[in-house]
Amino acid sequence: MLLRILFLFVFFLLTAPAVRAQTTAEGQTAPPDEQNETMRDTLKRMQIKREEEEHKKIIGKGSQLKENAEALTKDAVDGRLPKSAEKRLKDIEKSARQIRSEAGGSQDEPLESPPENLADALKRLTETSERLNEQLAKTSRRVISIAVVEDATEVIQLVRLLRNYLK
Repeated sequence: MLLRILFLFVFFLLTAPAVRAQTTAEGQTAPPDEQNETMRDTLKRMQIKREEEEHKKIIGKGSQLKENAEALTKDAVDGRLPKSAEKRLKDIEKSARQIRSEAGGSQDEPLESPPENLADALKRLTETSERLNEQLAKTSRRVISIAVVEDATEVIQLVRLLRNYLK
């Protein structure tokens, strides 16, 4: 009985390297280190591509925010905004929140010097949205910009103020 166990042990010991040599010689499986490195490279490329696409979306949201702010200025009549401006205000606020979140900000801070009337508020919203759009175009996907966060927060606060001027 002991002889059989010893024979089987020696048999497996001698045949294992031969089986392993056949597998790698035929190219069926690559060593685990190469598989892991290839997988890591692929995942890294996918992550970079996803980050670039997200950055392009944020830049698009910045230009859309700017266009909506300019359209609001055109919609203002007799010191009031029409009810239809509510949708634009929601879109502006949503875009500003997403931009601020992507830039690393999260807190709302009150305006230091709020505008006195609708015309001043719209002018300030347009200027801030243009500045925000320019800064988004200048920054790369890896840069965290405090100016972007501050401008996005100011846009959010201005939108809240402008809601008071709806008919």
